[in-house]
Amino acid sequence: MKRFSYLILAITAIFALTQCDDTTGTLGSSIVPDHDMVTARTDTFYAKSATIMANDSILANTSDVYLGKYTDEKDNTSFSSNFITQFGCTEGFEFPSEGVIGDSATYTILRLYIDKYYGDSLNAMHCEVYPLDKVLEEGTPYYTNFTPEEFYNNGEKPLASKTFNVIDYTQPDSIINGEYTRRIDITLPNSIGNMFIEKFYETDSEGNRVGNKYFSNTEEFIKNIFKGVYVKCTQGDGTLVKIYRSRLDIGFARYIKSSSGQLDSIQPLSAPFYSGKEVMQVNKFTNSNIEKLAEEKNHTYIKTPAGLFTEVTLPVIDIVENCDSLNSVKIAFEKYNDGTGTPHTTLLMVRKGNMHKFFIKSDLADNKTSYLAGLAENKYTFSNISEILKVLYKEYTEGIAGDSDWEAKNPDWNKVVLVPVTTTSDTYGNVLKIIHDIRLSSIRLRGGDAYNIPIEIVTSKFND
Repeated sequence: MKRFSYLILAITAIFALTQCDDTTGTLGSSIVPDHDMVTARTDTFYAKSATIMANDSILANTSDVYLGKYTDEKDNTSFSSNFITQFGCTEGFEFPSEGVIGDSATYTILRLYIDKYYGDSLNAMHCEVYPLDKVLEEGTPYYTNFTPEEFYNNGEKPLASKTFNVIDYTQPDSIINGEYTRRIDITLPNSIGNMFIEKFYETDSEGNRVGNKYFSNTEEFIKNIFKGVYVKCTQGDGTLVKIYRSRLDIGFARYIKSSSGQLDSIQPLSAPFYSGKEVMQVNKFTNSNIEKLAEEKNHTYIKTPAGLFTEVTLPVIDIVENCDSLNSVKIAFEKYNDGTGTPHTTLLMVRKGNMHKFFIKSDLADNKTSYLAGLAENKYTFSNISEILKVLYKEYTEGIAGDSDWEAKNPDWNKVVLVPVTTTSDTYGNVLKIIHDIRLSSIRLRGGDAYNIPIEIVTSKFND
């Protein structure tokens, strides 16, 4: 009897569930009021762009420097680069403790090591080298339009000059066609090398050696021994070389003991002093005829090593005030296929007012007021810039609430700039460093007066 009762209960339960089956498919939505439902939609707004001059926007401090002149035949613009470099010594540097022959400098050579070049390798180039009479201040931001005459006397003759080719054809073909380190060797007066030696062995009135303290570290060396050089290209339009290292070699000699046990044999030695990350190097860039490119209205430019950036005006008010929420805000910049050199692989989008500070402080893109985009399918696509719109709108509303003329006083509040950069990442792909990309390149982007750049927005809202 009990078993029969359980069977009746089971059949009743199955029947009840079967009766509900036709409606359970809409159970989730049926219990949510219509006004609580979320609807997603897409909207399109448009940004304006223009070309602006880089001027003092590019930091000159860099580990790589450029030397030469180059005229772009496509747009008839000219670019030239010279540079200042300092040299450092290893901590605790020492000349030999004894035996060095006074005024024995056998050579003093400035060596410039070439990483790559642009243009004609057969082009004859000529450069001059001047000694600095003023120290570059550590921590001071120097820009590529700085005035080198502030650091050397251009009224004096150069220390040395050199005519050279990128490829040294005095070398055998087996060396030229193989892998070898290209460099420019510039012979400087041996008076410089002798001064180094004399200073090191300098003594006080009691005969105690005091000069070696000037070689104890790079800061002391630059301040008291050698402030650096300015290398200036004076001839050779058509070639630009990228130099990744400079070195100052001092050759000298000392007496050593011969087999007789007497100090009567001469040993040749060399003392190298390097440029590098621990010393300052700054580029001096000069452009001509570039203003006319900035005035073209049917597109925008990004031109490096120095010259032109693209400025973008974002329709912040229209977007924020017409969208309930900003789930995704995508903007892409299409590149024309007519650039010079290798296109920039990465662009930084940064607020125009923050551009200088970003590089001075060595900031990283925070996806809030600065973003990175790589080149893919001929476009630089910033997949979601919603946060910067929120930041800018908040700044705008707070600004006009306190000052009705705030927008007129802050004309760049809704502007960002596209700057070409190179990045350094760790093994996990995390970006550790962002610096200016100053390779020789010129690209055009769709924009200007002829093309409004679409901003694709995904929004969501609750039903009314």
